[in-house]
Amino acid sequence: MPEISRRTLLRSIGVASAAVAAPTLLTSCSTSGSGGSASNRGADLAPWPTYIPKTGPAPDLKGDPKTGVQDAYLTYPDKLTKGTSGVPGDGSTLKVMTVTFGVTPKPEAQNKYWQAMEKALGVKIDFTTVPAADFQSKLATVMAGNDLPDVLNLAGSANIAREGEFIVKTMANLSDFLSGDAIKDYPNLANIPTESWKGVGRFHGGIYGIPIHRPRPVTALWINGTSFEKQGYRLGDSDYSRDDFTEIVSSLTRGKRYGTGASKDNPFGWWAHAQAHGVPNTWSHSNGKFTSYFESDRFEEMLSYLNSLWKKKLYFPESTSISGVDLTTRFYNGTVQSYMGGFSAYLTTLKMVHGFDAMPMTPYAPKGITPANWASKGYFGYTVINKKMSTSKIKMVLRVLDHLASPFGTEEYQRMHYGVEGVHFTYNKDGDPMPTKLGGTENITNLPFYYLCDAPQVLYVPGAQSGIRSLHAWEKQVCPGMVNDASAGLRSATYSTRWATLARGIDDSITAIVTGRQPLSSWGAAAKKFKSGGGGKIAEEYAEEYAANSAK
Repeated sequence: MPEISRRTLLRSIGVASAAVAAPTLLTSCSTSGSGGSASNRGADLAPWPTYIPKTGPAPDLKGDPKTGVQDAYLTYPDKLTKGTSGVPGDGSTLKVMTVTFGVTPKPEAQNKYWQAMEKALGVKIDFTTVPAADFQSKLATVMAGNDLPDVLNLAGSANIAREGEFIVKTMANLSDFLSGDAIKDYPNLANIPTESWKGVGRFHGGIYGIPIHRPRPVTALWINGTSFEKQGYRLGDSDYSRDDFTEIVSSLTRGKRYGTGASKDNPFGWWAHAQAHGVPNTWSHSNGKFTSYFESDRFEEMLSYLNSLWKKKLYFPESTSISGVDLTTRFYNGTVQSYMGGFSAYLTTLKMVHGFDAMPMTPYAPKGITPANWASKGYFGYTVINKKMSTSKIKMVLRVLDHLASPFGTEEYQRMHYGVEGVHFTYNKDGDPMPTKLGGTENITNLPFYYLCDAPQVLYVPGAQSGIRSLHAWEKQVCPGMVNDASAGLRSATYSTRWATLARGIDDSITAIVTGRQPLSSWGAAAKKFKSGGGGKIAEEYAEEYAANSAK
């Protein structure tokens, strides 16, 4: 299943339950040494971990770390190296918990992939995988109780009520182990780019979370490249207009096929269209003040355009009710010719799509507007360690996570991502690791070790050379001008408790306007309601945090 962003995950797992845990957590966290606060105001700020990049196999298409273009591999490395030395574990059992987008894995006793990972790590893994649909409620229960896992990944939980306070109260401050040059004891963790650490941010000045790296692009307007190219689109076109896009999706809408589609998780794929209309990335900072993208004067124009697509019946008719997972299935089978999805969905999309070329589209440009391609915060969730552990135990867990972060081209990376040769995969004639029948069920999707820790991503999908070339070309075009979210790594108590409700209200307004149930003129009132309902307070708290982080 394709990955989705932290914001999309929240919408898919029931935002209303985010506030349920708030009273209990507020009480339980108030006795921490920092007064329960995760804010960095007035705290001593731990230096970021020293970034020490590791040299891997030479890429077929070279990236650019300065702009965020990834190294791309058209073939799998002939020779693998060792990413670590020795076995990291001490033979004990670790209780771990992550979200999953797969199916329930077979028990450890029957699961050769699970067994191989335990043997390599030197620990028994008591693995709790929580389906995305249940993650919110499960995590609220865990946070409110005393039976916490040893290792917890908060993948996608950006809006968990009192999340920061919970982390400070119950999880280990890893600054002494990872801050500055201390991280040199864990070379693969030191290979995680600084921007990913900054994206997670500090908690009351300390480093608590280890980021699961993600590339610079956060979303993409995924298209059926074969169909779009037949209508005149070419990857790399820099003067592609909004009218051109409208004409193509109109031409591709016929019978039971639709030029574009969306899901209830992100109404009408508005993130992609907001970027095309030059709407800034989530939060902007200027002259000491923060401004939400809902306050952009281009937002209303974007809504007007989406309304025109809906009225022309160019959207898949179930776009207001279908889940994100089911929407991607419609894209894979050709029912929907374009949709907004997470960029990292390429890891699944290029495996699943065989009847056409799937690729991200260069944003179209309305007349007189330069698109604002949004950058990610550099991570998909982060991993924390229970503070009840001894120092020696924390170091052992960090060695385990360092092992899991072994980079592409190592034996450790191959084992975690593809399993055991001859059992879970075999090499095809081109040397790519391809899954066996057993590998179709015993794999990293159903037992997501990579949500505990993973290497920085590269562009590689077995047997998908054409798709990888398109992705690399797209990144070269859009990455240099990407716009950051100024709130990356900043803490806001109001965001933690109010954003879920605010976002749901905004989505409801967007849906009502695009479908014509409310007039376009109602958007101004919706944006004002967002600001008065908590958005303005979030902006103030971000400004205070920004100043605190900039002062030292």
